Amino acid sequence: MGKPNRRYRLTLAVSAAVFLLGAVGAAVLSRGTGGGTAYTGDHPLYISEVMTYNLICPNADGVFCDWIEITNVSDREFNISGYRLSDDITEAKYAFPIGTVIPADGSILVSCSTEYSGGLYAPFSLRRQGGETLVLMNRANIILDQVETLRAAKNCSQVRQEDGSFTVSDTPTPGYPNTPEGYAAYTASLGLGTGPLRLTEVMAGSTRYAGPGGVPSDWIEVYNASSEAVALEGYALSDREGERRYEFPADAVLQPGEYRVVWCRTDGQGEDTALFGLSKNGEETVVLLDAGNAVADRVRLPLLGDDESYALLEGGWAVTRQATPGYANTSDGYAAWLDSQGYGDARVSITILSPRNRTGLLDEDGDASDWLELRNDGDQPVDLEGWYLSDDPDDFTRWQFPSVTLAPGETLVVFASGKDRTGSRLHTDFALSAGETVCLSNPAGAVIAAVDCPALEEDHLWRLQEDGSYADTPPDTPAKE
Repeated sequence: MGKPNRRYRLTLAVSAAVFLLGAVGAAVLSRGTGGGTAYTGDHPLYISEVMTYNLICPNADGVFCDWIEITNVSDREFNISGYRLSDDITEAKYAFPIGTVIPADGSILVSCSTEYSGGLYAPFSLRRQGGETLVLMNRANIILDQVETLRAAKNCSQVRQEDGSFTVSDTPTPGYPNTPEGYAAYTASLGLGTGPLRLTEVMAGSTRYAGPGGVPSDWIEVYNASSEAVALEGYALSDREGERRYEFPADAVLQPGEYRVVWCRTDGQGEDTALFGLSKNGEETVVLLDAGNAVADRVRLPLLGDDESYALLEGGWAVTRQATPGYANTSDGYAAWLDSQGYGDARVSITILSPRNRTGLLDEDGDASDWLELRNDGDQPVDLEGWYLSDDPDDFTRWQFPSVTLAPGETLVVFASGKDRTGSRLHTDFALSAGETVCLSNPAGAVIAAVDCPALEEDHLWRLQEDGSYADTPPDTPAKE
């Protein structure tokens, strides 16, 4: 159930007067022929959400079918007995039963199916490809609202935004506000995410998160949110509704507050490996089933980039680059995961950026290329093999280091020349430009340092200061050439 903005609501607030005046001059739809004028926005009733390819939102009868949500934005209940709904502007196909009332600031759902009839079942289905017109009419068949449906992927709905337009959403909220809070309330009403076991993080498109055998694998994280140990026997995971594609081991137990990661590979093996992969194209759903085959939790994945996870954070589900398989989705959990991978003590900083080198440091070709300097700030040597430098916020793995070790306190110059070399002198495949961010990432995909590159005078340096800030400084010679 979406709520329009103030301007839209003010228009609806004067609905009675506007509607009566408009109805006088409006053409009336006959019960089979049609015609008429749409008064979208001039009535307290409007179509607020539509779902055309539904496999996850059961209606009150437990049936999965298309549906249309009608919202009443007035401050009193609205009797819609005899009001009409149709997918054809020339024909009023469905009439609300006598006694149908929408509460004040509430909504009602109409299921669309050619297999069921009576009550709140409309005798038509909706086209998945969109492009059809839905109309809401009063008893005289005068159009109160008119909506053209959009093309939507499986299990996505079309929701009304604050300005009255529609957009596709991957978090349907039948009967609830079209907000993150409304989605949480809706899923809770189904019992999803309220049991002892919950889905807390999922990754599709993994290139650096290694599963069994050291092979990069997608993964699903399950969490015990209860205060008691939970036997996992009977629980299952799937990427398909109604199928138990991975069964947890019979002797597996998850302690209170403990996480368990299941790796997803079609060619994998082992008790913690599911024999299916995950898609990052925005059309994937992960389901957790209990021993009775009921859905205990479900999450639909948005469009994801490589090595991005979809994690349950404090404010709800969100895409993150700081994946924490097996650890809490917090900064502390991220630090603990880094430590588990052997990177907890690796402290490397970007100390200098030289984006407009003209007469300063020359590379082995005699060129005054852009350059940057790294420094090992830890007390242990750091082998940079497998680390990355990038100036692309969508790809932190743009340029990879060869095996080169920095002793504690040691610095290293890397030319940002675009020459892409890993010999005795290191050259990235990109140059430095004002307004971009240069990132240093470790092999686990964690961004260790990120520095914004400003516009500087020729040969000036953007240098790290003792207080952690950066400052524009005159040219000099770096600590190591």
